[in-house]
Amino acid sequence: MKFILQQRSFFLLTACFLVAASLYLLLSGATGPVQPNQGPFISDKQAVERSFDIIRPETRIEEHIFLHPKTPKPGDFVVIEAGPLGSGFEPKLDFDFNGEISNFYRTGNLLFAVIGICYDTKPGRYNISIENSLTRDNGSNLEAVVEVSGKEFQESRFSMPAGITEGWDPERLAREREMIREAMAETVAYPLWVQRFINPLEEGRVTSEYGAIRIIDGNPPRRHDGIDLAADEGTPIIAPNRGIVRLADSLLAGGKTVIIDHGLDLSSSYMHLDSLAVEEKEIVERGQLLGTVGMTGYATGPHLHWEVNIGQTPVNPKQILENDLLWIPPGYVERKLTAGD
Repeated sequence: MKFILQQRSFFLLTACFLVAASLYLLLSGATGPVQPNQGPFISDKQAVERSFDIIRPETRIEEHIFLHPKTPKPGDFVVIEAGPLGSGFEPKLDFDFNGEISNFYRTGNLLFAVIGICYDTKPGRYNISIENSLTRDNGSNLEAVVEVSGKEFQESRFSMPAGITEGWDPERLAREREMIREAMAETVAYPLWVQRFINPLEEGRVTSEYGAIRIIDGNPPRRHDGIDLAADEGTPIIAPNRGIVRLADSLLAGGKTVIIDHGLDLSSSYMHLDSLAVEEKEIVERGQLLGTVGMTGYATGPHLHWEVNIGQTPVNPKQILENDLLWIPPGYVERKLTAGD
C-alpha cells in the first residue's frame, strides 16, 4: 500500500509539473531551435522549459556538445549534453582523463551522460569525443575540451581508539564491501529526480571534507570518499532527492548504512546511522526520513558520512546541491517521446 501511495504521489506531482510547463509554453509562444546551455546555473523553471522544448515537434536542434560545469575540479562530475545524434545508433564516447561515465540517456536525438572525475586527476586540458552517426561518413565527431582546474585537498592526521576493530571478521568485511559495490552498480537507466537536490543534514558541521588526505594511526595516507557531517545523535537525515533504496543494513565499518539509487548510475550513501527508517527496494521521495545520526561502525562520535558516486567513482557530494543535474531532462520526457505523445 505504501508503494502504491508513493507511486500515486509521484504521478500526481509529475502531472502537475507537465500541466504547468505546458501552460507556460503555450502562453509564451516560444519557438525556434534548442540552444546549447549557456549559463553556470539552471533553475527549476529553466529545466522545465528546456525539457519541453526538446519534445516540441517544431524544435530544431543545432549540432553541439556542451559541458556543465565548464571548468570542473578534481572530484567533480561533468554533465554532458550532445546532439543531434542519429537514431538506432549506439554512440561511442571517449575521454582522456581518469574518471567513470554513467549510462547514456537519450531524449529524442539528444544524448546525456555524467562523467565522474577522479579526485587524483591532474589539472589540465582534456578531450571528450562522441562518434556521431550523422557525421560518421565524413569521419567527423562531436568534440569538446574540458579544462580541469586545480584544487587543494584537506590533510589531517589522527588516531582511532585501540581495539575499535577488535574481533572484526575479514571475510565479513570483504562480503560487505561487495554488497556496497553491488548496491552502487544497481541502477535504472534514466534520472529519477524531477527537482533540485537538497541537503540531507542541514544542521551538520563539516569535520572532514571530500577527498581529504587522511593519515590514521601513522598508516599510509588514504583519501576520504565522502563528507563527514557532525550533529547530535538522533538528528534526522533525509533523502536529498527521489530514488530507490538499494541497501539498508548494519555493516561492520559503515555501521547502519543506506544507499539510494537516483538513476543514471548516480547513487548516494549514508553511514554510521543510529537508526534506519527505510527498507531495501523502497522508493523514497525528496525530504523523506532515511534514519538518524549515530556513531555505529568505524566511528568515535555522532556524525553522518555522506557519499555520492557515479558508478563506483566517488564525487564531491556538495556538487549535487549546485543544480548541474537539472540540465538533464527528467525521465518522463523520454517516456513521452517514446509514446509519441
